[in-house]
Amino acid sequence: MARPAFALVLSTDQYDADALAAAVTSELPGIPWAGCCTAGVFAGSRLLRQGLVVGLVASETVRVGVGVAQPVSQDGRRAGVLAASRALEAFPSSVAPGWSRALIVLPDAVTGNAADVVRGAVEVGGTGVVWAGGGAGDNLRFVRTAQFAGGSAYSDSVVVVAIDSPARMATGIRHGFRPYGPPTMVTRAEGTVLAELEYEGAFSVYQRTARARGDQVNIDGFATFAMTHPLGIPQADGEHVIRDPLRVVSPGGLYCVGEVPDGCLIRVMEGDPIGLVGAAREAATTARDAVAGPIAGAFVFDCISRCMMLGETVRDELTTFESELGDSVPVMGCLTFGEVGTLGRGVPQFHNKTAVVLALGA
Repeated sequence: MARPAFALVLSTDQYDADALAAAVTSELPGIPWAGCCTAGVFAGSRLLRQGLVVGLVASETVRVGVGVAQPVSQDGRRAGVLAASRALEAFPSSVAPGWSRALIVLPDAVTGNAADVVRGAVEVGGTGVVWAGGGAGDNLRFVRTAQFAGGSAYSDSVVVVAIDSPARMATGIRHGFRPYGPPTMVTRAEGTVLAELEYEGAFSVYQRTARARGDQVNIDGFATFAMTHPLGIPQADGEHVIRDPLRVVSPGGLYCVGEVPDGCLIRVMEGDPIGLVGAAREAATTARDAVAGPIAGAFVFDCISRCMMLGETVRDELTTFESELGDSVPVMGCLTFGEVGTLGRGVPQFHNKTAVVLALGA
């Protein structure tokens, strides 16, 4: 049997992070491990809102590096650069012929600008590798989360895991939302706050877009309506990077999970459970087909807001990941606060309301 080369450890937030890190280290002696705290974890189709999942990568040839840096709240981009550099410091500068390289990015999405963290990691890792990951969070309290690396627990940090494998690794990434309103120009944004669209308050433009489709949206009902009507940033290939607006902030801006760049186009999107489960199927099949051979296992990073939209039918989504990857393929993952991946032919970015499937070839 091949030796354990690495363990990914994902937990919910009901545990003391330092005690959990010590317990995992004692149970995995000598095995490099990393992970984070999220809003929920799953193994196969079993979802736990309180629990822990551990996935072991066993191989005699796989190379693994783990890097951590902080604080992401002060300089997310620099933290991303440092964590990726530390994860890759013992790796060759280029991927060996016939090998595959993946980078898993796990930023604190409660304290920092995760989009900036990802940009920093990409500066080091480049675009010619497989990217996956998701934002660490808590059980929707937005108070404190944890990241794990080197046997210790951190907060306000980012953990990057680098994997080089002689077997092919690939990701699939989909969200399942479709355009609902016309593109509008972002004329003022301040980090994660979308302040103005076409020089008008962003919420007023959002309201007018909904009204044109026969929907009435007020401040009190905004969060409920926005759950199924997020924002999409159009990409050159026709795809959209999703931004999840959580609430209206004075004087009429929209607070989003993840930054919205000044000067970009943005549009209101819409989605439903059927589309979300269909997107899960496409993400899994894209990863499976790209591996083009036997799959040893898969890590899934699935947005917590997708779970909220799906409700009890979230198990349909989890079952879909399993069935499309293969009945004998072990699948584990978590409910993240934003996701990391490359949509279409673009560059790696931070996404919302998206499912990312990282398939590991056997």
